[in-house]
Amino acid sequence: MTQGKLVAKATDRPVGLTALEQVTLSKEHQRLLDTSAANCGGSAAWRARKQVEARSLFQLSQLAPPGRMTVIDCDLRAALKMMIALEVPVPCRDERGELLIHYGAMLGLTYMEEALRQPSPGYAFVCLLGPRGVWHANVAANVPHQPLCLGATLPTGIPCVELVIAAYGALSMQSVMVDERDPAGVLNIEAARWWQQNTHRIPLTRTPFLSPKAGPTASAK
Repeated sequence: MTQGKLVAKATDRPVGLTALEQVTLSKEHQRLLDTSAANCGGSAAWRARKQVEARSLFQLSQLAPPGRMTVIDCDLRAALKMMIALEVPVPCRDERGELLIHYGAMLGLTYMEEALRQPSPGYAFVCLLGPRGVWHANVAANVPHQPLCLGATLPTGIPCVELVIAAYGALSMQSVMVDERDPAGVLNIEAARWWQQNTHRIPLTRTPFLSPKAGPTASAK
């Protein structure tokens, strides 16, 4: 069996993102952005960057198929903080220890100013606020906010859009494998070992982030 790291490729740019800057925000998204920008803190450069990143995430939510991504909340007072709902299959375990595929994830995205000056650990940006009990090698178990690791180290100034798309790819287990012997990105060794024995269930869906055709693979049913 070929083995590798269960790490999303944060630098992947799916076809269609070239149109992102041309997306005009809806009235509701513009209102949310304006409201958060009114309380945006930090230096002039940091305030400008946070607003650019927030706008790009609102634009991504409109570029994606309906329901794929919804921005629930936006806070620019210190760090950039956004709560995002994703339409994506998420591997969990039920009370009997059986695999359960939950459809939908609530992400907490936090982008600190330090990320503009130096590389960041892969778990620094995204946590899963729901569902609970995620059974995934890159998601820390038994902690209040389940950190999602997108790699050993992520590059300086990585755009928020890439973080969200990487999170979608990681949770749906697309183009990834597992190897608990390689610590890069692995936060749950037990889950990594389980998925090594159940690679026939990977990926949970083959649907790309920007594809309108959603649905599980046969192996995930």
